[in-house]
Amino acid sequence: MISTRRDSAALLLALTLALPVTAATTSSPAAAGVRLAIPHPTGRYDVGRDTLHLVDGGRRDPWVPTAARELMVSVYFPARAGGDAAPYMTVEEARLLLEGQKLDAVIKPGQLAGVGTNAHLRARPAGGRHPLVVLSPGFTLNRATLTTLAEDLASKGYVVALVDHAYESFGTSFPGGRTLTCVACRTVESAPPMRRRRS
Repeated sequence: MISTRRDSAALLLALTLALPVTAATTSSPAAAGVRLAIPHPTGRYDVGRDTLHLVDGGRRDPWVPTAARELMVSVYFPARAGGDAAPYMTVEEARLLLEGQKLDAVIKPGQLAGVGTNAHLRARPAGGRHPLVVLSPGFTLNRATLTTLAEDLASKGYVVALVDHAYESFGTSFPGGRTLTCVACRTVESAPPMRRRRS
């Protein structure tokens, strides 16, 4: 039984991220012995994942005009056998997401970052033609929050490009040890409220 509002919020986050709690020993998802994991995909293919860092030096970032436009993209695809399991997110991404959602006192960053996934690194793509689906997470959220959907679509024969936009999530890790935070959040929060028009 969930005993506090904070525990309820943590459980809601786990459900929102589609991460069922397994081996639960107490009511709090942050308790020792609780492991979060992505459900197994329902399609017939194994799932592979590659990560791309895309930079367009000819475009400026809409939130930080001094920076080039760059994206992090996780590409999920139907695969044959693969290598190691793909990581869910970095510990820093998890820390920033939990702080942004006000759940950092309930779920530990390492626990969220350590969520078990079904996609494999260095996997061999399945042959044939596969339609492309492009997914973008909701404002402030890291692309990892759509992992369940991406893995399931890939297991059913789709190639999925899961996009993180720089400066639009609570935290996204980029090559070179950079983790970019949500500049857009501060811009939106500081904007004056919109007035409703009379009809």
